[in-house]
This record gives sequence, C-alpha cells and structure tokens, in this order.
Amino acid sequence: MKKGVVVLFFLILALVPVQLFAAVSGDPIKNYDCPFLLTSAGQGPGSKQLRLLINLSKAFTLEKDFFLEDEPLPRLAEIDNPIVGEPYTVLVMVIGTTDKGLGASGITIEDEINNLKEVIAKAQSKNLPIVAVSIEQDKRKPGIPTNGNERIIDLVCPVSEWMVVLKANNTDGRFTEISQKYGIPLTIVDSAMDFSNLCKEIFIK
Repeated sequence: MKKGVVVLFFLILALVPVQLFAAVSGDPIKNYDCPFLLTSAGQGPGSKQLRLLINLSKAFTLEKDFFLEDEPLPRLAEIDNPIVGEPYTVLVMVIGTTDKGLGASGITIEDEINNLKEVIAKAQSKNLPIVAVSIEQDKRKPGIPTNGNERIIDLVCPVSEWMVVLKANNTDGRFTEISQKYGIPLTIVDSAMDFSNLCKEIFIK
C-alpha cells in the first residue's frame, strides 16, 4: 500500500511542471531582434495592454528597445523614421476594435482599415515582418462576419508571418482556420499575463 502511495506521489510530481508551464501551445515561438514597433490594428486597447505587459517584464525600454505608435497617420512616418534611431525588425499589430477607441481617435472603421492597408504595404515594401496578436477580450459575434473585428482579422492575419492568440479568442477555431489556410504559424497563450514572460523569449536584445 505504501509503495503504491509513493508511486502515485512521484507520478503527480512529474506532472506538475507540465501543468505549470503549459501556458503556451501550438507552433514554436519565433525570435526577433530589438527594436520592434508595436501598434493597434483597430484602435482597441490591446496595444496599450501589451505595452504594459512588456513593461512588466522589466526586460525592455520604451523608445530604445521598442515603440508604441497607434495614431493612424504617424504610423507610416514611424516606419520610415523610427524614433528609436534604427530600423525596426518587426511590426507587432494587436488586433481589436472598439467604438470608443475609434471615437477617441476621431476616425471610422473604414478610415482605420484604409490606413492599415497603407501600413501593411509600407511594411511589406521594407521587408518588415508582421506579427498579428489577439490579446483583447474577444468582441466578435457569432453569425456577424462583417463586424469590425472580423474585418481587421481578415486584413492583418493573412499577411502576417506569425500569429499569437489568446486561447479564449480561438474557441471557434477562427485563427486555426487562417493558420491552416495560409500556412501561418499560430501560437496560443492561456492568459494575457503569459505575454509578459513570452516577450522575453520573442524579442532578443
């Protein structure tokens, strides 16, 4: 009986690390050198949330290792003339749109989509890879494929070279479908806080 208890104990112990570190799944993590450019794709709060998580990692310095530029027109200028003083190695686009965010920016969803098309074209002309991130609480609605978030996903994800998505935002397999259709690697994170540690693996100083 005691022997069985000991065996069970070690079996449970062996499983603990797997459970603790199972926060990331899917395709392997990609690596990029600093500096990187962070922006919103949709004027939602996700890019600022990601900036906060990056700051929490205490591994990167704003305006040195990375920069956040959400404003519709300055995004284009920032790619050409980085405030960090050297070319960005990757453009991180955080997907998510809200009426509040668009209203605060004084633009419509059409304005944002048109500007994002220019941003994507600019990035492609400079061979700047795009990473699509979905970290905000999912605002997509079943049966309404034309809402703002769906349109942003359809615009950004197919031209990205990697997608990093919150597990709760892929319950319908939306990003998995895109990954399979376009052959784009997809990494899933269990919670938004996982990004804080993950960014230290993604970005190399």
